Amino acid sequence: MRRFLPVLILAAACSAPPETAEPPAESADPPPAALPPILAQNAFLYYSDLAEAEAFYRDTLGLPLASDFGFAKIFQVAESAYLTLVDEAEGMHSADEPKTVAFALITDHLAAWQARLDEAGANFRSRFDPEAADPEAPHHGFTVFDPGGYILEFERFLPHAENVDLMPILETTEPLGGDEAAAGPGMGFEAMIVWLYYPNIPEMLDWWQTTFGFPQSLDQGWVKGLRTSYAGFIGLVDSTRGMHSFTEDKAVTVSFFVDDVKPWYDHLEAAEGYRSRTEITSESDRVTVFVGYDPGNYFLEFDTFVEAPGNEELLAQLAAVRIAE
Repeated sequence: MRRFLPVLILAAACSAPPETAEPPAESADPPPAALPPILAQNAFLYYSDLAEAEAFYRDTLGLPLASDFGFAKIFQVAESAYLTLVDEAEGMHSADEPKTVAFALITDHLAAWQARLDEAGANFRSRFDPEAADPEAPHHGFTVFDPGGYILEFERFLPHAENVDLMPILETTEPLGGDEAAAGPGMGFEAMIVWLYYPNIPEMLDWWQTTFGFPQSLDQGWVKGLRTSYAGFIGLVDSTRGMHSFTEDKAVTVSFFVDDVKPWYDHLEAAEGYRSRTEITSESDRVTVFVGYDPGNYFLEFDTFVEAPGNEELLAQLAAVRIAE
């Protein structure tokens, strides 16, 4: 989570009507066994008013604060999925860069969440109408903008041909916080999908699977979902059909929490299509980190949190996560 001066960044996440899903791609060979497993998926978001964003995620969404770096606040979204809110003055991106990303927060409580967000005065992009919802659709949901303009999709997946690989996974995940969730019993999120937008999905699917070995868990034809951690996913969306068009710059950094960044650094430095941005370094004596770029110019960061004051809660959470197989 190294500080840098700003530099050049389903239903609603994929706003065009779904098409018949293509046959699932064959699973890529996993990365070498020497690579440490990914404990959790994270994304860094950048704000001009960090306090406003923190209040939204803490008070409106009820997410627990896992770690506080002052200029960055790490919130737990699901068992192995996080969002980190960053003050743009000390981050790698400016809040003015295109927000070419969206986040699906998986929940069975769409109506309750819509009512809660209505009461909080949230800025809706689309709404959920339970009476008009197609029971045979692959998913239901609605979208809102967070205080910085990032799109959050509240989504429920349903039994459907597109979701044959995803539904068994979601059956094993549980709402964060259970009956003790801050937003209300069962109102925590079961999983999170980070939607990324590319002009060439077959090429990017091959790159992500070849480089990381992530198994495909969702196939909407022009949208491919990859499982990165137990309750964390990346969705590759055709930028000619989704909510966002492709942009070279993007106000987001996709990151992964691991026990040891060094093997991943060596692996990615040798990977075709990966470009390095930094060597391995330390931030605030609390996290070891390196940063690079994927072929679509999304920033990729790997983080290892060390035993240090301020990391206690996050390390406890990471020690308890299940590892995706």
